[in-house]
Amino acid sequence: MLRDNIDAAIGKMPCDVNYTHCTVVDVLSGRLLENSTVSVKNGFVVGVNDGLTAKETIDLDGMMLAPGLIDAHVHIESSLLTPAEYARVVVPRGTTTVVADPHEIANVMGYDGMRYMLNVSQNIPLDVYFMVPSCVPATDFDSAGAALYASDMHQFLQEQRILGLGEVMNYPGVLAQNPQLMDKIALFRSSGRPIDGHSPGLRGAKLSAYIAAGIGSDHECTSADEALEKVGKGMYIMLREGSTAKDLRALMPAVQRENASRFMLCSDDRHCNDLRDEGHIDFSLRLMFEAGIEPIDAIRIASCNAARWFGIPSQGAIAPGYKADFIAFPSFEHFEVKIVIKGGTIVARNGALTEPFSAPHTPIRDSVNIKWLTKDDFSIPDKGTAVRVIEVRHESLLTGHGIAHMPSDRGLLLSDPNHDILKVFVIERHAGTGSIGKGFIKGLGLKRGAIGSTISHDSHNMIIAGADDNSIFKAARHLNKIKGGLVFALDDRIVLDLPLPVAGLMSDQDADFVIERLSAFEELFREEGLTATSPLMTLSFMALPVIPSLKITDRGLVDVDNFSKISLYVEDET
Repeated sequence: MLRDNIDAAIGKMPCDVNYTHCTVVDVLSGRLLENSTVSVKNGFVVGVNDGLTAKETIDLDGMMLAPGLIDAHVHIESSLLTPAEYARVVVPRGTTTVVADPHEIANVMGYDGMRYMLNVSQNIPLDVYFMVPSCVPATDFDSAGAALYASDMHQFLQEQRILGLGEVMNYPGVLAQNPQLMDKIALFRSSGRPIDGHSPGLRGAKLSAYIAAGIGSDHECTSADEALEKVGKGMYIMLREGSTAKDLRALMPAVQRENASRFMLCSDDRHCNDLRDEGHIDFSLRLMFEAGIEPIDAIRIASCNAARWFGIPSQGAIAPGYKADFIAFPSFEHFEVKIVIKGGTIVARNGALTEPFSAPHTPIRDSVNIKWLTKDDFSIPDKGTAVRVIEVRHESLLTGHGIAHMPSDRGLLLSDPNHDILKVFVIERHAGTGSIGKGFIKGLGLKRGAIGSTISHDSHNMIIAGADDNSIFKAARHLNKIKGGLVFALDDRIVLDLPLPVAGLMSDQDADFVIERLSAFEELFREEGLTATSPLMTLSFMALPVIPSLKITDRGLVDVDNFSKISLYVEDET
């Protein structure tokens, strides 16, 4: 193939295709090359405006031609789709490459989960690279379904599509030089692989120490000042626009011509209905163009910067020797991806794939295994004191740490929907231990019934919030019955569900089915008056004990600011 490409580049043999009459966005030199021709052989660019002949000529009718878009950090599982179905949604949007952290399925199934994701992401029209999850389990505060140690990770270094070590969320563990965590970092650092970070709000000397450990990126910035400090200390910053965490607008003031090379785009966690209705990396690009970010810099941030940070060979630019992954669109002012080219072939037009494709079928074991439950398992004793309350914040993964006096009946605390405070439970679902964390949550807006899921970052135990014990009990039993998923229960009735039998995280159905069910959930939530952004996704992050301030796991409440377990009950301050 290489010989043929060289011969085609010097005109000894025809190229496969010439894409003509386009304006090339040259991210390497920072120019717009008008009325250009891009020549492709064997899926690679072999010439730009070099007067080469080709077997086929495709006129792009004056459109802009830019490198394919790259998502620098994504948990595909959070789309609720398998990788093939995920590709069917994001490729027509212009995404040609993603760097996935299979942290979710690895916390459920460990090595088997990693192998599953590698297998089912082969031979699809989307390049799926992986980072090895660094935090399996994420912390010692909850019960995961598996563990990955440095000794388990050596084999992954031999995989061509594995790039480095995934987000190191346990930053207190880094600062304390936890031996197991430092072994993982040392393994990838010694092999020259990138190590992704996760350090919300980390500043000053602690940030410097975290970076000194070898961690080079972060996707958890929430302010421009935080992003600039991290860039100044050598980090690459991923500008995140997910379904729950929407940080891009707040961070764009940090992006300047002088530092644009240090930024990338990522979605992190984004539901498939948002991917279809709003978009993926193309949506983030649109926001950047509208905000006045210099267009070529914006395209760099959406393409070549990620390829550079991760060391992805021959991707992120339109130049000889690079993969022929492009997007064509009318203009920066009216940015909409019209044509997607993958490996030199048009794979999508006007938001739809041009050809169907099949994905390998890989069986996977059941992963929802809870102890037999009764309604009494969801009682919370009244000890005559106030209780701590997790406070949901709009469009943020950060939570407040509130205190409230709850109503009670016959010695048991109740939910208080009138004040938007509900019971919340996390139920261990991997080994059937019967471990249940109990607490209260404010800010979901649910007035009746219960919502629940087997998605709860990062250990993915069962999480349920509800206004009454009967609805909560019904939701838990139903999630076990359908082998994982999403549910809304009202008294003894299941109003709506979405089965997710693939590790309790992903559907085994097509994207249209999943999107239809998610749309039904959204409509139901509107009717029920729920106020949180993406209520079920918001709920799923309430069990993530690495993002401040108060979270809940199957072992109880966690004070993330002090990285310690904390009692539900506080002294009565009245």
